[in-house]
Amino acid sequence: MGFFRNLRSRLGAEKQKIEEEGEEEAHLPRLSLDETLGSPDPEVRLHAVSAIGEIGKAAVPLLITALHDESWRVRRGAAAGLIRIREPAVAPMIQTFEGGRSDVRRELIRALHLIGDTAFPSLVSALNSPSPEIRSGVIETIGLMGGERRIEPLNKALSDEDPRVRAAAARAYGYLPDDRAIPTLLLLFGDQEERVRNAAVQACTQLGAAAVPPLIQALQGADPEIRLRIEEVMAEIGDTARGKIVPLLQHEDPIMRMTGIRILGRIRDLNTVSHLIGALADPDPEVRDGAIIALTGFGKAALPEVTAAFESSENRIREGAMEILAGIGEPAVPTMVTYLRNEEPAVRRQAAVVLGEIGSHEAHEPLTDLLRDSDPAVRREAFLALEHLRR
Repeated sequence: MGFFRNLRSRLGAEKQKIEEEGEEEAHLPRLSLDETLGSPDPEVRLHAVSAIGEIGKAAVPLLITALHDESWRVRRGAAAGLIRIREPAVAPMIQTFEGGRSDVRRELIRALHLIGDTAFPSLVSALNSPSPEIRSGVIETIGLMGGERRIEPLNKALSDEDPRVRAAAARAYGYLPDDRAIPTLLLLFGDQEERVRNAAVQACTQLGAAAVPPLIQALQGADPEIRLRIEEVMAEIGDTARGKIVPLLQHEDPIMRMTGIRILGRIRDLNTVSHLIGALADPDPEVRDGAIIALTGFGKAALPEVTAAFESSENRIREGAMEILAGIGEPAVPTMVTYLRNEEPAVRRQAAVVLGEIGSHEAHEPLTDLLRDSDPAVRREAFLALEHLRR
């Protein structure tokens, strides 16, 4: 502890000289770089940063250097020092976005955000910088700041020639408190650069449930690429979007029904299984196929309801259930084996078909017993299923 007390004492003396002589840069404590900030021990560097931060404006270059330290605690300590210095530190911090590592960038954004109003005019001015790294860092910082003042800079950044800046602006829109960003983000779904499109999806996802109604409205008439992006967002939003998506399965437009099914298939909420099973009876074959794919993706978790659908009197639902059970595979085998003993020949026959498609050797003996079934159609399917098992 004597080392750190000595360091603070030296730096305190340096600070007094600075205040007395008014020559800040000339009296920057050079010894701290060699003896402390250059130490292999992160604890020493952390204490050094804390002490250096007390010097004031003259410490800014050293603290900027410390932002690149390999220890996150030292970086955080350097940022804390810069926050205390406030306005004199803002311009050098903004310039540090140029060529900065991602961890350095995070500390800069956090620190500038915490400085707040003092930093805002300089941040806006920096949007005219020739460096896209600076412009993108600045716009991410502005996005975190509250109030209407950020809207104009964000809009300006959306038309930036560099995709990094547009992507940063898209992410920043995700911090707005309501769904008014959705129309703008939908436009960015069609941006020529993938990073911008991905950032817009990320921002919409961040908005959560508030984004769902306008996104559903945007689905109608959307081109395929935009539609896929919207599906991605609503799948990421997850369960909170479920209540708005289920009604799509009754939409008059089969494309909208198919979209709803794909989203529910990606969310995989068991509460939607019954709705998806209902879609197995849809008059459109593409919608039925989408429901089959979605339900198969649930796997074993959907077995009880899919098994019940296997006994449905509705032919389309029963056929769909058979395909889903075949797709689920081994977990469905024990249940299907029990159906080989069902009193209805049609049920025994269909169970044999499913077991043949799965190809499980666990079904070999019960299928062999079925070769003596009284119904010729059942015997034929049992034989074909056994042929599948031999392949």
